[in-house]
Amino acid sequence: MDVIRGLGLGADDYITKPFDPSQLVALVRSHLKRYARLTGRDEKEKQGEGQIRIGDVVIEPKTWKVWKKGEEKRLPNREFELLRFLAENPNLVFSKVELFEKIWGYDYVSDAATVSVHINRLREKIEDDARNPKIIETIWGAGYRLNADPDASGSGA
Repeated sequence: MDVIRGLGLGADDYITKPFDPSQLVALVRSHLKRYARLTGRDEKEKQGEGQIRIGDVVIEPKTWKVWKKGEEKRLPNREFELLRFLAENPNLVFSKVELFEKIWGYDYVSDAATVSVHINRLREKIEDDARNPKIIETIWGAGYRLNADPDASGSGA
């Protein structure tokens, strides 16, 4: 009766005790595959939609690669993590302290000025003109923002 009631109330599956852990793993994998199939996520991943595109910059989070106008740019780990974080949160402003905590963590011994150094290095690699950035913008008194549509940007210093 419990199985029938659970399924009737909207459960996708039901497992009774005692159960074999390998059976539980197989059921979870089955549900994840079904979810990916129904949402189209498996097709998107096959077609490379795991990429993040900002103007002529392409970021591939799974392979840790970045291209600018088709040319691969080698980024050290922290620079890549910083770029990926900003790209995954476009148009949001983050202070230096917030970025430092997200990328380096609370336990890291340094200061938030480290963020400025890494932002400048990123700009040299991905901006057309690092002195007039359109992708990673400085929001004076607040922090930095990754502009999701740099071609439409009229500002950015």
